[in-house]
Amino acid sequence: MKISIEWLREYLDLPESPEQLRLSLTMAGHVVESIADIDGVPVLELEITANRPDCLSYLGVARELAALYGRKVRAPGTAKALQAREERAAYHIEIRDRDLCPRYVGLVLDGIRIGPSPDWMQRRLTASGMRPVNNIVDITNYVLLECGHPLHAFDFDKLHEGRIVVGRARQGQRMETLDGVERELDGEMLLINDGAGPVAIAGVMGGRDSEISDTTTRVLLECAYFRPASIRRTAKKLGLSTEASYRFERGADWNGTLAAIARTCYWIRQLAGGRIAGSLQDVYPEAIAPVQIDLRRDRAEALLGVGLAPEFIESTLKSLQFKPVRKGKDQWRVQCPTFRADVELEADLIEEIARFYGYQRIPSTIPACKSAGQSAPVHSLEQAARHALRGLGFSEIMSLSFASLQDQQRFPTPEGQPLEIRNPLTEETQFLRTSLVPGLVKTVKGNFNHDQNSVRLFEIAKVFRRGADGAVAERNTLAMAGSGGGIGQNWLDPGAEYDFYRLKGAIRALLAALRCAPAEIVPAAPPSWLNEAFSAALMVDGKCLGILGGLHPSLIEEYKLKQALYVAEIDFQGLCPHLFSPIQFKPLARFPGVERDLSITVSREVSYGALRQAILGLGIRELSSLELTDVYEGNQIPAGRVGMTLRFTFLDPEGTLVVDRVQRFSDNIVHLLRDSFGAELR
Repeated sequence: MKISIEWLREYLDLPESPEQLRLSLTMAGHVVESIADIDGVPVLELEITANRPDCLSYLGVARELAALYGRKVRAPGTAKALQAREERAAYHIEIRDRDLCPRYVGLVLDGIRIGPSPDWMQRRLTASGMRPVNNIVDITNYVLLECGHPLHAFDFDKLHEGRIVVGRARQGQRMETLDGVERELDGEMLLINDGAGPVAIAGVMGGRDSEISDTTTRVLLECAYFRPASIRRTAKKLGLSTEASYRFERGADWNGTLAAIARTCYWIRQLAGGRIAGSLQDVYPEAIAPVQIDLRRDRAEALLGVGLAPEFIESTLKSLQFKPVRKGKDQWRVQCPTFRADVELEADLIEEIARFYGYQRIPSTIPACKSAGQSAPVHSLEQAARHALRGLGFSEIMSLSFASLQDQQRFPTPEGQPLEIRNPLTEETQFLRTSLVPGLVKTVKGNFNHDQNSVRLFEIAKVFRRGADGAVAERNTLAMAGSGGGIGQNWLDPGAEYDFYRLKGAIRALLAALRCAPAEIVPAAPPSWLNEAFSAALMVDGKCLGILGGLHPSLIEEYKLKQALYVAEIDFQGLCPHLFSPIQFKPLARFPGVERDLSITVSREVSYGALRQAILGLGIRELSSLELTDVYEGNQIPAGRVGMTLRFTFLDPEGTLVVDRVQRFSDNIVHLLRDSFGAELR
């Protein structure tokens, strides 16, 4: 809000300098961001918080300064009588939807001469950030800035049947607004209609068909009170924010309508030659009672941590135009002024007292606490996982708990319908996230855009899914992502490109660090967002607790990622019961082990996992380890086959193995591989 000090001095004696005013307003909770000089006039740029719509006006700021300095506000001049000597313009106002518009005031003036407004008014409007148009429009904008209550002027001769009907729009109804845009409305938007159709979107913008023009001679002034939630919803749905909607959606003064229209009539008489042709009509079916709140001195002192004199409480509230009435010792029933839409609770009144007591005078103390509390049991497990992943070269991220519709469509979950938020702030926050992977992918893309191509990221956070009973369930989840070459590459270790097997190895290392119960990473049908050629499932105790693999090529293209990305998502909550199994100690072997390498060729359809599982199924007690040391494909390998080298380590803890015994073990394995998998020795 831009406030011209020259204009502000019309309502209040202000000998203070702009810098002094800046300090006073800022300490009272109205931050002055800057002081500008516009045509030689100092202008304050105020940051008005959303809960103080009363300060979106010159009179509102003047009231604040008057209370701070103990001075009186000078009320602006208004038209004294709003009745016509003879009714020359018959009109009728009807409110059909009183829940959205409790009060509507109208007044018709004729003899209007359209022209430019005076230079002084144009300068003031410009200094306050408004563009001058003509005398009638400028007057309504001037009163808006002065009083804080929006008004609108219709060309009366363009209103069919001289009628004003306030009611909800029809679903799909359309109208053209003052900015020349045809807008589609829905059944929850409030319209101002004449006898033929809509002439304004209530509280937001007028219609093109009834705007003031150079030929206008009669105007109908509108000054109404609309429910804030209705205007907020309409403005957001239409993507249309105006000076009027900005104030209405924060809460206008329902008792300020008459004063605003009287002030407007005063200026139209002075600057446009207008005369009242149709007497004031104030349609106010059910009066809105001012808010009354009980205030206790001991409660105020408890919240602020300072002692307060009863006289100070009363004088502060009265200076702000509240009406405190004593109910007993150190208790008051306080009637709030209707322009203070933000005051609803006792705590709101205490905040007003705190502002004028001085925030800087309230001591900073640490609240007393009987116990320090303790971390949730899962916290130590999460910290252990973080420590292990950081040791593996991963960096932790924290992303929003929300997701867009595109995120839900790109990364669907088997739980069905996503969890939609009733009142999302943006399109990117329409749903609660059901997966951590979208946030990881976006973060990876941000790294790529900043030429950070070697990326290792993880996140431990909650996802939100609907349970079998329909209730929303939160699950602790761990997600990982890797891409690019090795971190810390050098001439000795150039570091190969990150791939599925490196991700798989990182997960195995993590599980080992957490002493997880025996787990397997096995081939599995992937979700739609993973590449079928590189995907697997993490199985623990027969349950699938995670998925891993390469991001699907279509998503890599859609996100415009310049290199392959490998991701994993693990149900950390399901994994926790299997972590930190008891440590078992084994003595070092007294006898040496024997290593044997076996090179075979098998069909490309045979996986190493299947070979490993079959070999271990032989139950050779002396087989202490089995490793895949080499995979080879080349000219010497027949088409459709692949070469593998398996390394076996045999160890007998009770004696030294002899050659014949080791050979028997090897022969059994070779027979198994030939008979079950069609393997051939190389």
